[in-house]
Amino acid sequence: MTEYEIENNNVFDIFNDEEELDDEWIKEIENEEKLYSTFYTEENEIIKLIYIYINRENEIYHIKKDNAILDNKILDKTKLVFLLKKNKIYNSRDHKLISILQYNIDLKTNELSSYLKNNENYNFLSIKSSLSEMKWDDTIHFFKNLNSLYIIYYDNSKEKKSTTKKIYIKKKQKRKTRRRK
Repeated sequence: MTEYEIENNNVFDIFNDEEELDDEWIKEIENEEKLYSTFYTEENEIIKLIYIYINRENEIYHIKKDNAILDNKILDKTKLVFLLKKNKIYNSRDHKLISILQYNIDLKTNELSSYLKNNENYNFLSIKSSLSEMKWDDTIHFFKNLNSLYIIYYDNSKEKKSTTKKIYIKKKQKRKTRRRK
């Protein structure tokens, strides 16, 4: 046998030994990694829906909260329209949709420290001008519960007017008749 073959046999003998390899260091790294798992990005499955109702005096008079399940990080248009129509009427009053605001924290893990130092450079709120499907980007697990959709309604119901018609009674004026000659 050559020296190379002897070395190779020794390598195989190490793996064939019944001695267990020390894998304790791997377990330590995995346990340490669990502490930081909340700072890794994950796919959004659920978002908060917040319905805000505003009266005619431009005051918020009710806030309703709900959850919506996303399909592949998307809230499709049909589901959105269904939710808008379903919550349009509150307290027997009809409301008009004013605005839809999407709040999606889409920070990457490496951007987290710069966000904590200067958060003014980041804007996570977007105004939706049309009814279309909405996509939520991946979010750090720690911020997942902050992703939400704000739907703002304005009181559109008409005030009741009196249904009785007012009748004004006038005195008839007497006409003087004149004959022309």
